[in-house]
Amino acid sequence: MGYANHIGRVGALAVTLGVGWAVASAPGVAFADTTESSSTSQSPAGGTSAPSPDASSAKDTDDAGDEQEPTKEPGDTDATDGVENEDDSNPRSYRPNSAGEQDIAEEPGEPEEAPTDIVDAAVPEVEELEKAEPDPAESATAQAATPAATAPPPEPTASEPALATLLTDLTDGLPAPQPDPAPVAPLPGATLLASLAAVRDELERNAVRRTAAVMPAAAYIDDGTPNVLVIGVDGTNLSRVLANPDLTTNFFTLMQGGTTAASTIVGHTTISNPSWSSILTGAWGEKTGVINNVFTPWTYDKWPTVFTQLEGQDSSIRTTSIANWDVISAIAASGIGADSFLNVAQVAGDTNWLLTDDRVGDLTEDAIAAADADTANFMFSYFVGVDENGHMYGGDSPEYLAALANFDRNLGEIMDAVALWEAATGEKWTIIMVTDHGHQPQLGFGHGFQSPDETTTFVVARSPGLFGEGLVNTKYSIVDVTPTVLSLFDLQPTVDDLDGVSLTELGDADLTPVNNDEALRETLLDIIAKYGYPDIGTNLALGARTIFASIPYFVDMITTGLTTSLQSIVDQDIFLISAVAALAIIPVRIIGGLTYVGTNIVAQIVARLTGVTGASIFPLWPPAPPSFPDAPDISTPDLVALMCSDGRITGAVFACGDSVAV
Repeated sequence: MGYANHIGRVGALAVTLGVGWAVASAPGVAFADTTESSSTSQSPAGGTSAPSPDASSAKDTDDAGDEQEPTKEPGDTDATDGVENEDDSNPRSYRPNSAGEQDIAEEPGEPEEAPTDIVDAAVPEVEELEKAEPDPAESATAQAATPAATAPPPEPTASEPALATLLTDLTDGLPAPQPDPAPVAPLPGATLLASLAAVRDELERNAVRRTAAVMPAAAYIDDGTPNVLVIGVDGTNLSRVLANPDLTTNFFTLMQGGTTAASTIVGHTTISNPSWSSILTGAWGEKTGVINNVFTPWTYDKWPTVFTQLEGQDSSIRTTSIANWDVISAIAASGIGADSFLNVAQVAGDTNWLLTDDRVGDLTEDAIAAADADTANFMFSYFVGVDENGHMYGGDSPEYLAALANFDRNLGEIMDAVALWEAATGEKWTIIMVTDHGHQPQLGFGHGFQSPDETTTFVVARSPGLFGEGLVNTKYSIVDVTPTVLSLFDLQPTVDDLDGVSLTELGDADLTPVNNDEALRETLLDIIAKYGYPDIGTNLALGARTIFASIPYFVDMITTGLTTSLQSIVDQDIFLISAVAALAIIPVRIIGGLTYVGTNIVAQIVARLTGVTGASIFPLWPPAPPSFPDAPDISTPDLVALMCSDGRITGAVFACGDSVAV
């Protein structure tokens, strides 16, 4: 049935081509009433046809048709393109996606329908004329069959007037010829190109639909042991990814295989810790009270992380966190916490953090390879390198792009590890990739304010049969990650007042670009270009919050840095000097703590006044900085996993190859 419709539609267009050429080439006695042509005909949708192995025939036919076209001048190409995009105000078009494979809506006035409208409007007039005026030959035959006795023989002189009357009636029934138009350029060539464009467009549409039907995405299978990997890449501008396809091939491949949202957090602070706490709890920082990068462990007693919510409801789920920022590792360890978490310290001499990002990538690949197919697995992998280079050199610097390319290589290796594991086990991983904020292009503060470069975020979700391939979603947000992960394990949030929802509930906002490559890229860029600043009141309020919230953070960072340096001197056990350093730690902590308390009280008041309902001045004293036990050095060509099967541990090391110290 699908191919019957297809052949019928192509046949109709072929008739359109012939009639359109004849109409354009004729001297112009027949005409069509254009006042109704836009509503007299519309092609039926054909997107529900069954798949067939001969789907590529439409594309082959299209290619053959292109080979038979006359040689095109540059002006001819423009004319064709103009016909194809006649009703599109923006060539980067996309359409809503609904359940199943739905055709692009064909509205009245689309270029491919124009020739059909002319035929439908003109042909009924010819048919009515034929019915109204019988053929003279038929009339003569009928008269010859009548017995001679029933009618007198016709008079020889009456024959000619009867024929003249018939011809007069026939010509009177035809529309009067239109007056000769003013001299214009010949039309047949343009009409032919328009007709060919309509045929080609129809063939391309059916070819795309057939391809999608022949190669459907694998159905999502819930075998009771889901596998979910969330990849966090800090401070990454999606626009930089899309503008540098040669550097981000793996990034874009993941987007082609899943659904992407070019989202924004405008109206929320663009500081890392508030955003990552939103990602890992499902509640915005305004609720949780996280206003800066100071880790506050008590926050996660009221707002448990995704790790705690998973483990609290189903301890059989294997949860793992791998990160090279200690605040992320501390969040993963809070509450019940992850089964295993790895805090990857900065590699010695790695000033741009690329080697440290590589360590995170390698450990993630090893963790995927070690995952048990008979156990449900949740893994979170976090990369800080892109954000660090944005702070050091600016978001529009070559170093920022180099860090992005380095992450892209690690992403490709992770996806290769996933593919190998899936091939070996027959199970699937759901992949979610997310960032916390963007980056200012220039060297400076980096982020924290409300410029579009800073508020830009993205969410990419890939799971065959669950999320569509090459789609764009206009509702996904970073706060939806935790509810999505819980739903994939068939669990509910343990907190009622979350801000996020599962991505699986937002399919009504899916858009399907015209194709899965350039249009996908351009559609996302169009969405990003539409984002702007919040209203001036919100902009000023969030700017003030960022400034005041940053002061206690910098005080805490300086105090921690000084005490760490002094402690390293103490650990060297240098005669007299180590003792002095030990004594100096005490006043540094007291002065730093008091300064933190004073500045934090002001920051919390400003936060409350600017909409942070979770803001609190208590506890007054700054929390201890996150600390993690040192992991032993490991040198082995084989995969090594220091993990417990019957208890919980505070760290795990996965290594493959040279010595690794985490």
